Amino acid sequence: MPKRFLSIEDAFRFLEEHFLPEKATETDVTVQLHLTGEGGGDWFIRIQGGQLKVVPGVAEGMPDLTVTVNTADYLALLNGEMDPLAAYLRGRVQVQGEVKLVYRLQYLFRLPEA
Repeated sequence: MPKRFLSIEDAFRFLEEHFLPEKATETDVTVQLHLTGEGGGDWFIRIQGGQLKVVPGVAEGMPDLTVTVNTADYLALLNGEMDPLAAYLRGRVQVQGEVKLVYRLQYLFRLPEA
C-alpha cells in the first residue's frame, strides 16, 4: 500500500527521505509553497548543488515557482486522491513562475512503489 500523508510535516519528511541528490547536481531552484486553511502556512523548498532544504517561512528574493493551495487539497494531491491537472484547471491550485518546473522537479525524487 502506498504511503499516505496525514500532515504537511509528514509530506516534507517524505521529500527529504526520497530526494535524489545525484540527479540535482545542476539544479538551482526555489519553490515557495503557500498553504491555506487549517494547518497551512508558508514554506520554501530550496534545491541547489545536489542539496535539498525545506524551510518554514517566505524565501528571500523572487522564487522560481510559487504554489498556492489549500492544505487539505495539497495532501489530497500527494495522496493521489485529486488529479493535479484537474485541480489546476479548476483553480484549486495556483501556480506562478516557471510552471515547467512542476514536471522537471518530480524526477528529483524516488517515488515509492504503488
